[in-house]
Amino acid sequence: MGIFRVIKRVMTGEVIQQIDATANGGATTMSLRLKRDRGSGDQYVVLAATSAGNYQYFEFDRDEFDLFSHAVEAIQNSLKQSGPPNG
Repeated sequence: MGIFRVIKRVMTGEVIQQIDATANGGATTMSLRLKRDRGSGDQYVVLAATSAGNYQYFEFDRDEFDLFSHAVEAIQNSLKQSGPPNG
């Protein structure tokens, strides 16, 4: 997929669902957005990271997001197995 198509999909499309979470001690918002292409109807995911005037966007097709979500699940399982942090 060309860079211009990725930029278009990041900036346009209908947001179907959005889930926000914070990072960096609350200084950054990580936003997962399920979007639909208004022309084709294709669904895709955009991860938007915003922090003090800095914006970064990452576009995933279905297969890429599936791989990403499995990676998150694997890390989450590792965290659960390691137990609570020492403190």
